[in-house]
Amino acid sequence: MGREDEIKIIAYRIWEEEGCCDGHNEEYWLKAEVIWEEKREKALAPSATKATPKRRVTKKDIKKRPAKKH
Repeated sequence: MGREDEIKIIAYRIWEEEGCCDGHNEEYWLKAEVIWEEKREKALAPSATKATPKRRVTKKDIKKRPAKKH
């Protein structure tokens, strides 16, 4: 999905949330653009809260683990 399609969806949601008022198309579009940009920047920005990638488990790791007791 492209940028404009995503902004259309956001603008439509804003329009619905604000009571489906006609005549404010440009206002809704501009608000949607701001929201889209914020989401994009957040997604592109490196985050300290992101989880570190998991390391693959090897046969060596499996041998080190103690057997489970049932």
